[in-house]
Amino acid sequence: MSDENKIDWKRLMLRKDRPLPKAGCSWAFYIVLLLLIVYLVVMFVKYKQL
Repeated sequence: MSDENKIDWKRLMLRKDRPLPKAGCSWAFYIVLLLLIVYLVVMFVKYKQL
């Protein structure tokens, strides 16, 4: 791979307009994570009774 086509990952990650929260995770992420865990537990209990 030539130097012209090389991606500068450090500069890309340090950009200010990246679609990531500035620090930590947003509350929506924790809500989605909690819903996923609840769904998995419900599915586990449901199929364990079969």
